[in-house]
Amino acid sequence: MSTLGAPRRAHAIDALAAGCALAFIVILGIAAYWDRTIRVLHVFEALPYALAAMLCLRRHKFGYMLGAASGGFWLWTAGTLTTFVRNGFERVATLLRTGHVDRPDILIAAPAACFTGGLVLFSLWGYSRVQNKSWSDLGLFVVAVGMVAGFFVAIFAAFAPQYLGMFRHLFGVAARP
Repeated sequence: MSTLGAPRRAHAIDALAAGCALAFIVILGIAAYWDRTIRVLHVFEALPYALAAMLCLRRHKFGYMLGAASGGFWLWTAGTLTTFVRNGFERVATLLRTGHVDRPDILIAAPAACFTGGLVLFSLWGYSRVQNKSWSDLGLFVVAVGMVAGFFVAIFAAFAPQYLGMFRHLFGVAARP
């Protein structure tokens, strides 16, 4: 591998991470256009993705960690705490089978999952190419995960408290009947 090729490849990886973050922001915008009750939530939800994109393009360690944490948190909540991602891919299968989609607002979960997954992958890949890695970066990643989780729970509480129910079982709180 030539020295000249390495920076170009690193830049492409950073651009892919940023591109995935920005594509996910577009999906947030589409969802907010379709459902006005989540518009303010999605404006705030887009902030860490926009910041991660900007920092990844600058090859900043925290940008990679924020990208991985934000993308991972969305995948975790939408893929394991709810059925949103599974339902989105079911809509893709229906579209491929029948040529029709009954719920485009659910279908967009499939590309959202792909873009957040890409953000995680390319953020981790970008970080792997950082020259000055250290064990203290693990602490920085834990801080990023904590900040992302706290931020998202706070904006859910402020702008869409109906979504807080997905976290109840984590805190030993029984779901309301």
